[in-house]
Amino acid sequence: MNDKKSMKITHISAVEQVCESLKQSILAEEWQIGEKLPSESSLAELYGVNRLTVRMALQKLNTLGVVETKVGEGTYVKKFSLGDIFYDISDFFSSKKPIDEIYSLRMLIEVECCRLAMIHATDHELENLKKQLDRYLTARKECQEKGTDESIQALVEEDLIFHYHIFRISHNTVYADLFLLIKNIIRQYLLEIIPRKNNLWLEKKYNEDPDKHVIIYNALLEKDLAACKQAYNEALSLNLMKEDEIDS
Repeated sequence: MNDKKSMKITHISAVEQVCESLKQSILAEEWQIGEKLPSESSLAELYGVNRLTVRMALQKLNTLGVVETKVGEGTYVKKFSLGDIFYDISDFFSSKKPIDEIYSLRMLIEVECCRLAMIHATDHELENLKKQLDRYLTARKECQEKGTDESIQALVEEDLIFHYHIFRISHNTVYADLFLLIKNIIRQYLLEIIPRKNNLWLEKKYNEDPDKHVIIYNALLEKDLAACKQAYNEALSLNLMKEDEIDS
């Protein structure tokens, strides 16, 4: 008896049991996406619990993004999106990370998304990417001319949207959701590197014409993965340099 490892018996609450049962029923498609669940009273009677237990179980499913409760209407099955959860927790994941780690992550994931986009992107999606590229280039020009905090913020957002477009047209939903998780980390580094690039451009120590985003877009059109990878490598390599190396 003493040789056996102790095993703790955990008590599963009624809330957990109701939550799990509802979740399994939704997974089994007993209720379809958009369909209204039975009332709290009906569910309480079905499970033999009080309404508070049902309400707490529904609140947990709301938090998970499985259902949506509309005040005065009831609770409805919601189309689950991992991206929504990633977006909600992204602020907690945005603590500063080493630049080389961000470089490795972006090279690994974004180049792969480009490869997939070359296979799966439609003409319409590429047209939308071109429109976003134009918005980015307009923001870049304004940032170079003004260099204000507002223009830098605007450029960062257009930059992020351009790359998110690539994630989406890869037609890999996991990658697209992952972008939402790491977006704030990328934003932090763009906010750090873009002003430095801008200062170097003003001092005529740095030139990025044609812009790497243009090269990436053209590489996608031409299905040239090597050119795309090189553009990413050159664009991100500046982030790896120490500030004294950049300014020298």
